Amino acid sequence: MKEDQLNKLYWVRVILSGVAGVVSALLYVHGMGDLALVSPIAFYLASLTVYAFKNSVELIGKKKAGYHGLGSYIITWLVIYMLAVTLFLA
Repeated sequence: MKEDQLNKLYWVRVILSGVAGVVSALLYVHGMGDLALVSPIAFYLASLTVYAFKNSVELIGKKKAGYHGLGSYIITWLVIYMLAVTLFLA
């Protein structure tokens, strides 16, 4: 059950990083560059908050839930962000 919760958390974060990348690119294109860098942090904290309310954090541990998928989140966000900015400005 613990591995199932971790897999679900991982894929939710990967999907949210794609959404955060598009939102960040839209904010950047519309001249709100500061918000473009803060929005992925807000999406990441939102994913942790959702899992905290579902009581899944107690099953997998707070530290593990906080760091699980962080590297994939950052890399996916960066790739989607750069791709979306390139497409929006082209």
